[in-house]
Parts: sequence; structure tokens; C-alpha cells
Amino acid sequence: MGKSTNNINNKMTNQALAWVARMRSESVTETDFANFADWLNGSEYHQQAWDSALDTWETLGVVSHLPLEQLLVADKPQFQGGPDKKRGYLANLFSGFWKPVTSMAATTAIVVSLFMFMQEDRQHYVSAVGDYQQITLQDGSLIELNTDTEIAVLLGETSRDIELIKGEAFFTVASDKTRPFIVKVGDARVQALGTAFNIYRQSGNQSTLSVIEGVVRVSEARGSSTAAPESKMLLANDVVIVNALSGVSALQASNIEQVTAWRSGQIMFDRASVTEAVAILNRYLEHKILVAENTVSKHRISGVFSSREQGETLSAVAQAFDLTLVLEEKNWLLSQSNP
Repeated sequence: MGKSTNNINNKMTNQALAWVARMRSESVTETDFANFADWLNGSEYHQQAWDSALDTWETLGVVSHLPLEQLLVADKPQFQGGPDKKRGYLANLFSGFWKPVTSMAATTAIVVSLFMFMQEDRQHYVSAVGDYQQITLQDGSLIELNTDTEIAVLLGETSRDIELIKGEAFFTVASDKTRPFIVKVGDARVQALGTAFNIYRQSGNQSTLSVIEGVVRVSEARGSSTAAPESKMLLANDVVIVNALSGVSALQASNIEQVTAWRSGQIMFDRASVTEAVAILNRYLEHKILVAENTVSKHRISGVFSSREQGETLSAVAQAFDLTLVLEEKNWLLSQSNP
């Protein structure tokens, strides 16, 4: 190989072989690729151990999970011959592809490329603005999507991996002790232990997790912005904010019924100000509400409104605040009522 293996101990060898096995798995995830990149760049001896693992025949199993047409490049000759000759060519290509890797930038690029190859197995589900979707997975789990939501699902042999890309979703998890149910949201991972829970991803850095029943574990990824990644067990009625900068923090006196009202096509306000009400309503509207300058209201509103009968809800909310709502071009304008 041209490299000294004196400093590669049994532990490193076993780690490298474990990574080979994981890369061969049909359930390999984005998190696995990220963790693999961290491990590979943690030491030059890790790279030597990986090179050694690649020299075994078992490494060909990694190539078998990659589509042939995606591994080919324009300047390479086309295959002539049967599957064995193709597989041999790919084995050489794969081995030569990995061994020169010595920098973080190169490794990261390769890991990202490999993950893209694996995306063919992921199923994407999307709900439009103001829409509601209900998805039943092959394992019997139910996922409900609130307005403007996108998820990706990968059901593998050893795990069930879901990514909440944006929006809000409610998960009712079917029991399967052999395959953990894991939701990735930003830098956090939420693992269900036979449960039902709601996640609202407000932004790329912050999400709200509400446990309805059962138990979940929320864990921050190593390498996230927090100084010390946390892992917490949550029970029914627990609600936490998961923030990439400040970590996991509990919310006090949260109203679970209010959090999950959207599943019934409802919006519940509890002494909401104009600003708070507008922010919630805009999640369901193609034509957003703009608040005119110098618009104020001393009122706060409470009550249950429909997220699907939007016209009636907008009129009722404007009236409750004693304000005027007018559709102007592409947006609703909320302003003071004329005296």
C-alpha cells in the first residue's frame, strides 16, 4: 500500500471494518455519512485503517449499493462485457477514488456525493401552503403534515429515518423494536420509543418538540453549535425548544391541545396579540397579511378558528382586533379602522 501500518491498532481496524459494514447497509443515512467524515478526518491512522479495509474483497459490497450510471464519468471508457467485468471496473474505480483522500474538504465532498447517490431510496412528501396531508408508512406509522411542510422518509432494514426538512409534522409511531424510529431536524435527532409527538421547525436553527404520549429521546448532534451536545428523555406533555445555539430548553405550561389543533383544521389563540396572530395566520396563507404602519390594537384574542375556511377566519380576527382587512394586490393589509 505504500503506507506504514505500525500505528494502526486493533481498535482502529475494528472501527474501519464497522464503517465498511455501515456503508454497505441499505439503511445508511445522512447522519452516518457525516459521522463517517468526522471519523475519517480525526486521524491519519483512521485513513490508513480505512485504506486497509478497502483492500479486502468485502469492500466491493459498498460499490454494489451505488448506481452504475452515477459512478461513470464522461472521460471514462464505456463498459464492454458482462456484469463481472463492470463490477471489477467499479471496484478499481472505487478503490482509486478513496485512497488519495487526505483533506477535510475532499472527504466532505466525497461523503456528500455518496449521500446523493443514496437518495434514490428516500421518499419525499410535501404539503402546500394551507394544505394538510396524511401519510401511512409501510410499517404502519402515521405522519400528518401541516401547512407548507416537507419530509423525507427512508425505511431500512435496521432503522426508520425521517428528516423534517421544513414545516410541522405529527408522528404516530408503530412499534418495531428492531428498527428505531428517528426524526432528524436540523442538528437534532428525535428517537421515538413507541409514541406520538409533534415537531414544528420554525427555522433552520430552531424547532419545538411536543410529546403527546409515550417517551422520546432528543439528542443534539456532535459538532453542532452548542458547547456541550445534550441528550434528554421526554415524557407525555413535555414541550421543549431545540436550538442549534442554545441547546434544549423546556417550555413552561404549554397547551398541548393548542399545539395540535391544526390536525383538526383549527387554530387556537390564547390571548394573542396582533403580531402573534398575524404570524400564525400567515403560515396558512398564500396572500400574506401585512400590518400597516402605526397600526395598534389594545385587544388580545382567544378562541378557536378554522385554518381551512380562511376568509371567515380573517374577517373574524380583524373584527376581534377592531381593525380593517383589505386585499391589496398580492397581500392582505391590516390597518386601523376609520373613525
